[in-house]
Amino acid sequence: MVLVALLAATLAGCVGTVAGAAPEGTVRILGSAPALWDPALQGDEETAAVLANVDESLTAIDAAGHVQPALAASWASSADGRSLTFTLRSGLTFSDGTPLAAADVVRSWRRLLDPQQPSPLASLLEPVTGVADLLAGHGTLDAVGITASGPLAVTVTFASPASYFPSTAASPSLAVVPPSIDASYDAAAPPTRFVGSGAYIPTTTSGSDITFTANARYWAGPPAIGTVDLVTDTGGQDTYETFEAGTVDYAPVSSESASWIRYDATDGPQLVQVPDPAVLYYGFDTRRPPFDDVRVRQAFAEAVDWQRLVQLGSPFDAVATSLVPPDIPGRPTGDYGAAYDPAAARAALAAAGYPGGHGLPAVTIDSGGVGYDEALAQIWQRELGVTVTVEERIDGYFDLLAHDPPQIWALEWVADYPAPQDFLGLLLTTGSSNDYGGWSDPGFDADVAAGAASADPAVQAQQFAAAERIVQQQVPVVPLSYSQGWALVRAGLLGAAASSLGILRWAGLAWGS
Repeated sequence: MVLVALLAATLAGCVGTVAGAAPEGTVRILGSAPALWDPALQGDEETAAVLANVDESLTAIDAAGHVQPALAASWASSADGRSLTFTLRSGLTFSDGTPLAAADVVRSWRRLLDPQQPSPLASLLEPVTGVADLLAGHGTLDAVGITASGPLAVTVTFASPASYFPSTAASPSLAVVPPSIDASYDAAAPPTRFVGSGAYIPTTTSGSDITFTANARYWAGPPAIGTVDLVTDTGGQDTYETFEAGTVDYAPVSSESASWIRYDATDGPQLVQVPDPAVLYYGFDTRRPPFDDVRVRQAFAEAVDWQRLVQLGSPFDAVATSLVPPDIPGRPTGDYGAAYDPAAARAALAAAGYPGGHGLPAVTIDSGGVGYDEALAQIWQRELGVTVTVEERIDGYFDLLAHDPPQIWALEWVADYPAPQDFLGLLLTTGSSNDYGGWSDPGFDADVAAGAASADPAVQAQQFAAAERIVQQQVPVVPLSYSQGWALVRAGLLGAAASSLGILRWAGLAWGS
């Protein structure tokens, strides 16, 4: 058995505060209102950033990317890596005082797999026994390997070893919710008499902000800050003006704004870099012509100078060299981006039967508003002689990807947990619900599975590097760029370092001198 058990006190600075002084003070944070109030149904970064503070997960990720206990006090894996048992802390309750036990974890996690309303991130649980069959339409919830093996014990069994799963358990989607969040719950409406498992409880909502009050029953003790106001409407002011006016104490800013704010005598010292573990990538629908042919995918990838595209279009972003962004533990080293070779691109297109683009089926590109589409269409016209129709659909874009993706599409994927599996595994393994292009390669699947099964960093690096090389050769996707996160933090506000997932943990905030 491999046992992990850490003291709650080690989390004082990253996920909560040890019981002590009563909460006091207010922090005003600039952010977005959640798109909905159900962790199992959320699928966007802004919603996750809020819900992570009102509903707690079994584990948490600190600023260094390490897995720490949260609702779970410890976890133990079997010798073969095919099962993992989490032991909950004793005396846990929801914010209304009702007990929180293993059965609540099982119910909360199984909600992601509800065939009537599956989670956008149901793929987080795909390594679990029975989940792949269930998501494919021929399985039952009863066969899923998530069980309460005791009042405070949750055992998870896997189809194949998943050494990274303790970090998966930190995902906001896997937060533990009370029984009142069921099929009849109105997730779209602002909650009244909210019951949660996290550090804060939403209490009032207006047109411009949402007020959250410290949960006195939070497992790590009452948070130091009594009230958090989430400012969702600045009345037309930009982020910098809002911070300058003293309206907010914490405000995310763009890399472009950070490039000049850093030189401001007053606010430059209050500018901090925060993690933003995300990758923007383009993908191809590999299930139908023309992109079911690897040579066509190679042609479209090699015709573009992706590095120059990023440098001209988003000079404050970093050019992606891998589908896995920097600072993710276990990320393979090396450059796995697409090579720029227009001559080879034209030759590949001709070899596929479309010389000069002649005879190529109609191609559309829709990135949901990323902003590179027109430039790419022009490049492909110039280099390959093909006509690509640019479409734009922002509303319902995830439904479009899931049910009728364009031939070329784009997505920014933000880490749910800090491991290469969250990118390579969730986005590209055969049958994954987030494999929107429908690509499948047995060698890739085997390399990812081998990396996920091993707890040896050297083995992980070797296997994930092999998987990246297959992606580079087969081109189901092209990684484009990594963004950089920045925030303005009011002087005296302590604990504002986001976790390595880019989520600000309000429970770690405090006012200092």
